[in-house]
Amino acid sequence: MKTLLLATFIFLLDQGSKWAALAVFKEPGAASITIIPGFFDLSLVWNKGAAWGMLAGKTLWLAGVSAIMLVLLILNRKEFMANRLGRFATGILGGGIAGNLLDRLVRGYVVDFLDFHWPGFSGETVYFPVFNLADTAIFCGVVLLVISSLPCFRTEP
Repeated sequence: MKTLLLATFIFLLDQGSKWAALAVFKEPGAASITIIPGFFDLSLVWNKGAAWGMLAGKTLWLAGVSAIMLVLLILNRKEFMANRLGRFATGILGGGIAGNLLDRLVRGYVVDFLDFHWPGFSGETVYFPVFNLADTAIFCGVVLLVISSLPCFRTEP
């Protein structure tokens, strides 16, 4: 039950942050808001693909993959939730997948707005692809799920 509450919290946090980004910027290309000069801005991007814009224009296919992953996560929850770390990972992963899935189904794209960048070695600015809270939850959930499957985490203390 706590895992479902965590997933719901992550989902609502993601959707609320996307709603706020859309309310502030209205459309992609609007002026960015600098949070940490030379490192972090808020900038609206409509991502019609997957990570880094790959598979752009394949919205229904990506939504289908997301839905399948969510179903697999639910069907295999007993295996994934064998310990506290696994339960936490499953919750944030499920909430993140659901957040981006809703975007794809309702909007036809994923709302991204977290924009990190830093000075490169030769003076040019290096930009990390713009992302959102659901992307962060998915990444962290996958990493933590892998860690939770290591033998040292397989049993509850």
